[in-house]
Amino acid sequence: MDSKALIQAYMRTKKLTQYQQVAAELGFTKSHISSLTTGKVQLTDATAKKIAEEIGLDVEEVLLSLAAVRETDPEIKQAWYNILARYSKSTGTAVALAVAMFLTPSHGPDNTAHN
Repeated sequence: MDSKALIQAYMRTKKLTQYQQVAAELGFTKSHISSLTTGKVQLTDATAKKIAEEIGLDVEEVLLSLAAVRETDPEIKQAWYNILARYSKSTGTAVALAVAMFLTPSHGPDNTAHN
């Protein structure tokens, strides 16, 4: 789960329809929300923890997901995803893993039915 997915989960839970509402509730500027939702920046761990707690998500899973998303080295990124997969398996929560892997840009061609 990257920052955009976490912001969108926050919006769904809080029944918000505009990023401007999210910015006001979380004390962010509109440009910071824009940077978060375009993937230019990621939430800090402290802010991600606060949001996860507020909307009832597993804090540890969210923090592991963000660590994986933030990592730029492909081997270390994969290690984070492996840790997240083991954590998710042990707790029975695999939703964030699926979302994180789906929303995170890959370091090669996407595997599709066409390749």
